[in-house]
Amino acid sequence: VPAAAETDAPGAPGVPAAARQARRAKDRFDPPSLVRAKNEPLPGMRALAEFVHPALAVTGFAFWAAYLLTGDRIFAAIGLGILLGAICAGVSWFTVNKRAVRRGRADALILSPRLLLLHGAGAALTLLLTALITARG
Repeated sequence: VPAAAETDAPGAPGVPAAARQARRAKDRFDPPSLVRAKNEPLPGMRALAEFVHPALAVTGFAFWAAYLLTGDRIFAAIGLGILLGAICAGVSWFTVNKRAVRRGRADALILSPRLLLLHGAGAALTLLLTALITARG
């Protein structure tokens, strides 16, 4: 039963030893940043949140501008939904980045508490005003 011993090796259940060696040989020239990215619990989450947060903010602003120009309340409702998505993306970006700082990663983005407080206060005020205007009559 040597084949079963190969597939039940510790650290890679169900993966044959030859496949593990081929993967290691292919990955040996990876730069340190790629190795860290491959070892993240959710690979690519920081990069996704880093892109999605400002992208949703710009898209939400475009829908809000469309509401202001046309007066059509559907644009306000869509803008509010996109704003909520941007807030969720920002909170997840903050959480993932805070974990990276705690782990001592060199590529973690360290922001001042004052900047984070101002950004959060601005987001809360924007959410409040958007929700009140969307809910009005």
